[in-house]
Amino acid sequence: MDDIAENLKGMICDFADHLMPELTPYESSLYFLLFRMSFLQNGSSRVRIGKKRVAGQLGTSSRSAAKISFRQVTEVLKGLEGKGCISVGDTDREGTLYTIVTPREIPLVKERLASSNASDGEADYFTDPGKRLELFERDNWECRYCGEKTTRDNATLDHYVPQSKGGSHSKENLRTCCLLCNSIKSGKSYEEAAPFLLEAMRERKRRMQE
Repeated sequence: MDDIAENLKGMICDFADHLMPELTPYESSLYFLLFRMSFLQNGSSRVRIGKKRVAGQLGTSSRSAAKISFRQVTEVLKGLEGKGCISVGDTDREGTLYTIVTPREIPLVKERLASSNASDGEADYFTDPGKRLELFERDNWECRYCGEKTTRDNATLDHYVPQSKGGSHSKENLRTCCLLCNSIKSGKSYEEAAPFLLEAMRERKRRMQE
């Protein structure tokens, strides 16, 4: 049981650290929904579900009462399939069968891991578990963007300078980050993400006061 829990924990961390920066917000939400319904609920990599139910499960955003449309669900599923995140199977009255690929088996994640720091040989503080722990302890397990406390189960590392903009896995470029701030910042520079991070902090504070 401990091995299963540790394996799931690793997959969730891989999703936040390696896959999320490569997906659109809708793709991230839908991938994690399918991941939850398969690995977390069924204990397998497969789930059968209809698009109408998918749209309902994704629900509404905090800013709008409009749900994601059937057409959008179709487009997002195609995007995930095209990126190798899911495999689409047969369809029956209960829905379509989807096989969810674990983050580290997704081609674009494999490419990121294979190419990271391959040329400069600097210490890899992003993928090495021991060095990651050093950074979490350096930052006192606090998100460097919103100040929220993190734990071993939900702490992630964010590239201050995104990899897409030349950022490395050096300790100077990595920040402890909560899942929410990581999903907001994603592949953006800090300057690009700052307004959205500030808005999320205000929304979180407002909800706590309700």
